[in-house]
Amino acid sequence: MAHSAMAHSMDLPPNHRSAASAAGRAIGLRIISPLTFELALPVLEGRLARALPGYFGLLRYLVELDAPLPDGFDPLGELPWFARSRRVRSLVISPAPDAPTLETPPDVIGECVRDGRVLHVFVSIGPSARALRVAGDAAASESRCPFLCMADLEPRPVAARAPLTRLIREARA
Repeated sequence: MAHSAMAHSMDLPPNHRSAASAAGRAIGLRIISPLTFELALPVLEGRLARALPGYFGLLRYLVELDAPLPDGFDPLGELPWFARSRRVRSLVISPAPDAPTLETPPDVIGECVRDGRVLHVFVSIGPSARALRVAGDAAASESRCPFLCMADLEPRPVAARAPLTRLIREARA
């Protein structure tokens, strides 16, 4: 029995522990406009939900948005017609690092978020909650998640959480 548990742990991605610690962290996605003039584009706010396998061993992340995107949201006109009518509550981000892919750490997104560094990322429309339940990680494959834009991933400060005992004490007062 212990042997099978050890074998299972060896199947995990190399940086599984660091990927897990980045999950739940608040982020902002500042959309990058490819145009020479400045467009007033919103910063998309959300949380890293979980790490996903990606090409060349680089982890991607499912991002749960704080608020769904407005209907028809396509600020740069990149989405195919069938993706414009979806209610979007999640995104998938993939690293677009400056370093060559083979020199990039597998969990570059998680590392940047934990270190408070900005990183260029590809942003795609994420799968629905139902698709994730039915198909698992396959629902977030590159072929099922249409490209939306490029963005700068901006880590948000870790919110200091008040101890539960203090919250209970204040609620009773």
